[in-house]
Amino acid sequence: MQSESFHLADHVESSVLNLNETVLRFDLRKDPTDEAHFHKEGEELKQWIRKSSVNTPRELDLLNQIEAALEAYVTRTSRLLEERAQAGSGPSPKEVLEKVENKGQILDLCTRLKAAERAGLNQFVEDSHEALGGLQRRVMALVALVLILGFTATRLIYSVKIAPLRAQLVESRAIIERQEKLASLGTLAAGVAHEIRNPLTAINVRLHSLKRTLVRGSSEHEDATVIDQEIQRLDRIVRDVLHFARPAEPRQTTITAGSLFNRLQGLLGSELEKASIRLNVAPSPPGTSGSPLWIRVDPQQIEQVLINLIQNAAESIGRHGTITLRARSTLMALAGQATPVVILEVIDTGKGIPLEVQERLFDPFFTTKEAGTGLGLSIAARIVEKHGGALQYQTEVHRGTTFGIVLPRVEKDADEVATENLTH
Repeated sequence: MQSESFHLADHVESSVLNLNETVLRFDLRKDPTDEAHFHKEGEELKQWIRKSSVNTPRELDLLNQIEAALEAYVTRTSRLLEERAQAGSGPSPKEVLEKVENKGQILDLCTRLKAAERAGLNQFVEDSHEALGGLQRRVMALVALVLILGFTATRLIYSVKIAPLRAQLVESRAIIERQEKLASLGTLAAGVAHEIRNPLTAINVRLHSLKRTLVRGSSEHEDATVIDQEIQRLDRIVRDVLHFARPAEPRQTTITAGSLFNRLQGLLGSELEKASIRLNVAPSPPGTSGSPLWIRVDPQQIEQVLINLIQNAAESIGRHGTITLRARSTLMALAGQATPVVILEVIDTGKGIPLEVQERLFDPFFTTKEAGTGLGLSIAARIVEKHGGALQYQTEVHRGTTFGIVLPRVEKDADEVATENLTH
C-alpha cells in the first residue's frame, strides 16, 4: 500500500489554503496571472482528487464530498474574482472570502477525512501485524516441514541405501571370517583324519584276524563285535571330516527339480513310513514360460544334501508327522545381484530349532545328537556353496522347520540331454 493514500486530507487542505492565498494576492494586486494561477491550481487539484486512491469506503465517500465541494468552491470563487476585476472596487478581500462558503466546508471535510485516514492507518497496521504473525507462523511451519522432510529423506536414504550396504558389509565380513575359520579347520581336520585313518585301518585288519580265532557267542567275541562297530563309526567320522576338508568338485548336469524329489521319495519313503512319517512331494509350479524348473547341479551331491536334511527333519519329528519336498522359483540376490533361482525346500512338522541352537547351526562339530559328528549341515552348506547357491532355513519352535537349497535357475540347453533318470 502507498503511504500517500493516508495523507490525502493534508494535501487537499494545503492546496485549498494555497488557493485562498492566491485569491488574496489577486484582490490586492489585481494581477491577471494570479487569477490564471487560481484556475490552474484548482483544475490540478480536481484532477489529483479524481486520480487518488483510498483505502476504505468511508474515505472514498468523504473524498467524493470534497470533490463536489471543491467544484462549487472553485466555480463561486472564479465568479467573484471576475466581478472583482470588472468592478475595480468593492468588498474587501475578507468579505470576498466570506462569500465563498465552500472553503470552510472543504476544510471540515478534510478534518473528517484525516480522522478516517488515521482509523484506516491503524486498521492497516493491525492487519499488517496480524498478517506478519500469520506469515511467521507459516514460515515456522515450513521450516519444521523442511526439517521433517530432511530427516525423513535422510532416514529413507539410510534405510534404502546405507543400511543394506552396511548389512551386506557385515554379512560379507562374517562370511569371510567363517570361510577363514573353515579353511584353517579344514586343513587341520584333513591332517588329523589322515593320521587317524592309517592306524585305524591297521586296527581293523588285526581285529578281523582276532575275531576269526574267537568262539562265537563268547564274551570275547561280543567285545570284538562292539569294537568293530565303533571302528566303523570312527571310519565314518573320518570320512565326514575328509569330505568336509576336501569337498569334491561337482560334476554338473541339467536336471529338473522334480526328478530329484521323485527319486528321494522312492529311496526314503518306505523307511520313513515305519515311524509314521509321510514323505510328500508337492507339485512343482512351472516356470515363467510354462516349462519345468531346471537346475544345473551334481545330482549325487545335491541328493546327499537333501538326504541329510530329510533325516534331520525325521529326527525332529520323531513319530507321526509329515515331510514335504517342494520346489519353487523366485528372484533372489546371489553374489550381490538379483538372480532367478530355484529353491528346493524340505518342510517338516517337527519341534523346530531353539534360538540357542540356531546361533551355532552351521558350526562344524557342533551337534545336539549323542552320536552325531556335527558336520552334516556344514558339509551340506559347503556343497551348496560349491554350486553357486546358498542354504537357508526358517523355523518356529513347536511348529516346524523349512530348509531351502537356493540354486541358480537355468534354461534347458537344446544340445544337452537332461539326466532325468538319476540312476544312470
